[in-house]
Amino acid sequence: MKRMYFFTVLTAMLLAVTGVQAQSKEGLKKANLSGIWQLCHYVSENPDVPGTLKPSNTFKVLSEDGRIVNFTVIPGSDAIITGFGTYLQLTDNTYKEVITKNIHLPMLDHKELVLEFDIVDDNVMYLKFYIEKDLNGNELNTWFYETWKRISMPDKFPEDIVR
Repeated sequence: MKRMYFFTVLTAMLLAVTGVQAQSKEGLKKANLSGIWQLCHYVSENPDVPGTLKPSNTFKVLSEDGRIVNFTVIPGSDAIITGFGTYLQLTDNTYKEVITKNIHLPMLDHKELVLEFDIVDDNVMYLKFYIEKDLNGNELNTWFYETWKRISMPDKFPEDIVR
């Protein structure tokens, strides 16, 4: 009798845990992270005003199959890949990059980096991430903030572009 009660309680607990896990996975609000994003900076002539968002020459490609590539275009020259790896959304506002190689932040090679994100109007993404140590093991303990703008395809090729 005790054995039957034990198995009944154990089965009920396993079903409850499985149900909670299924709910938590279904409850994850998948963000539209995939796309080509351009790093931007706020630029202002007045120190009291945040300024306007200006694009840089650095890009982040988040593919639908979970791959990530960062690259920078060198004006009048080539483009270089600055980092690559994979990514996975963890929660409604965090995703993890598993970095294979990063020449800009080499202390992140073969590391996992959790980034907090906020996407506004499906076209601006604010990222926040924490780096504990630099390449030499010195304590950084610093939060980094980045602003990225989604790149979209226009309806037709602009006439004023020099190729």
